[in-house]
Amino acid sequence: MSEFGYRLGLAALAAVVIGYCGAIDPGVAQTAGSRIGEALQNITTLVRPGRVGYATFWDGNKYVQCRRLPSHELRCEAAGASMQPSLRNVLAGDRLSRLAALGWVLDPHFGNYVQTFAADMPTARVIDHILRVLTEAYAANAAELEVETTWIADVPCPPRNGPTQNLAGIVNDAPAMQTTAVHACSYAPSPKAPQAVGSAAELVALYGATVTAEIQRLRINFTRRVHVVFDAGIGYVQCMPETPSPALYCEAQSAESWAPLATILTPDRVSRLHNAGYADPGRAPNYWKSYPFDKFNDTSIADELLTILHDVYGYAGVTRLKILTEAGRAQ
Repeated sequence: MSEFGYRLGLAALAAVVIGYCGAIDPGVAQTAGSRIGEALQNITTLVRPGRVGYATFWDGNKYVQCRRLPSHELRCEAAGASMQPSLRNVLAGDRLSRLAALGWVLDPHFGNYVQTFAADMPTARVIDHILRVLTEAYAANAAELEVETTWIADVPCPPRNGPTQNLAGIVNDAPAMQTTAVHACSYAPSPKAPQAVGSAAELVALYGATVTAEIQRLRINFTRRVHVVFDAGIGYVQCMPETPSPALYCEAQSAESWAPLATILTPDRVSRLHNAGYADPGRAPNYWKSYPFDKFNDTSIADELLTILHDVYGYAGVTRLKILTEAGRAQ
């Protein structure tokens, strides 16, 4: 598509994109759409010999990344759960069906979802497709959308962010990511990797005995300075004896103590913390609750903590739960 064609498409953006994206606030859709359009124009018109321009649009770890093919078609990839297992909590049920309905298909090479747009497709329609998949299938916040363009060496298998990194699966040659990057033409999770659980009850079955024993240790050593942290990687809960009352004081990590949690701790998930009896940050930078020993036993506390990790933070057991104590890492 010519540069003139892009300018024409951007000029019509407000009318077309707002019309397509009725579920998004019109002002937000126009602003996000304009930024997406500019990035697509940028990678099309700015040619760097031996390199390919990529435009990436993301909110948290929910992303779409696009590049122009030699045939001038636009090939886009949307994040998949193979390299980002936490997305299994997002791409499920109706949202996975919505992804398919919008025309995105699974690419087995890296587990992302792909769609190729014709070279002559109007820019506004491409922008609409990108906005809709991000907001309707991934529940991304268009107002918080980040945009980046970059040019990467034109090789058959460019480096991608590894599965332990933010935006896992995007093409990226940033020096800071090279030690964990995937330099291959496909990716398959290690067969030794733990399998994801499908419910809080399954997570309790997996870790319940261990977490219960740690809670029992805190109760037995009530008068000592002891504590335990259950770190899921995407959020933690931590507990210690509370004096003088015989109780266990526990905290659930908040976005105030780790800013990236702002994209995970949605109002619905925070309401689950409130329903479990956790108070908002104030007494501490995290959500907190006291468990009196005369009302809660070790097992009930352990079950609730694991349920919070699953239902609030989206922890599905794919990575091993880290357990940290006053003596260091327990496992």
